Amino acid sequence: MFKPAVQSLQCVHQGKVRDTFAIPFQPHLLLVVATDRVSTHNIVHESTIPLKGQALTALTVFWMEQQFKDINTHLFVSGEAIYQYLPAGTYPPDLHHRAVIVEKLEMIPIEFIFRSRMAGSLWKDFYSKGLQNPYEIDLPTGLTLMSPFEESIFTPTDKSDTDDPLKAEEIVLFYPEAYLLARKVYERGRAFAATKGIEIIDGKFEMGFNREGEVVLADECLTPDSCRFVRADEIVVGKEPSWLDKQHVREEAERMWNGGKKAPLTFSEKVCAETSARYGELVQAFTGFPLEVF
Repeated sequence: MFKPAVQSLQCVHQGKVRDTFAIPFQPHLLLVVATDRVSTHNIVHESTIPLKGQALTALTVFWMEQQFKDINTHLFVSGEAIYQYLPAGTYPPDLHHRAVIVEKLEMIPIEFIFRSRMAGSLWKDFYSKGLQNPYEIDLPTGLTLMSPFEESIFTPTDKSDTDDPLKAEEIVLFYPEAYLLARKVYERGRAFAATKGIEIIDGKFEMGFNREGEVVLADECLTPDSCRFVRADEIVVGKEPSWLDKQHVREEAERMWNGGKKAPLTFSEKVCAETSARYGELVQAFTGFPLEVF
């Protein structure tokens, strides 16, 4: 457990990066605070990434409030307006830059993951080894790292500490509305990013049901913690790209562990600063403003 980001409210859940708090007299709402903690391989590391929580919040708010106005999301209020719903008290001075108030949902225990190119665990753990993928998706032969798919593929996992792969067809049949909404968000996000010279290689989404039983987009949205981003003009099929997301930290963690036991790490100031800069670059590319202004 970590020291909660807000001391004056009841912390009802602490994730790897986010702390969630109950709001007095508002049982249908939650305060979600994005910290600067960083996790890879389901391990929260000792180091933090400067301004990471602010970047994650800025991007989620940008997508949900500006790009997906026609889509049901859990976002209730953001920015300084959050204080209208919080009891009087002492709060971190940058709370409104890293926190949002959201609607409480009945969450679906699945990560809806879409991929537009052969990369990540699909390449590393299955395809490059000639192993059958556990999603039971038919893939063409002859692909290599960063090969594009004719259309985005769906590779769901369960929402757990192990992120076990699930059979794609079964999830589509069981949660058709959630699947279609998640795919819509991914494809629209990819189309917008392309206008900024960025390609979204893959992304995960979380969905839930609101009080009316409607499917709602939840959690973070199209951030460098939940997606892989690459400058489009730097993509070379067969070559590992320079990632604009958390993959930069994942690769450093694998290098430091060097095949040994996975334990929390302290990264160099250089790696932390480089990662922070990548997050900031995405904020400016998508919103048109540097993080400090947005």
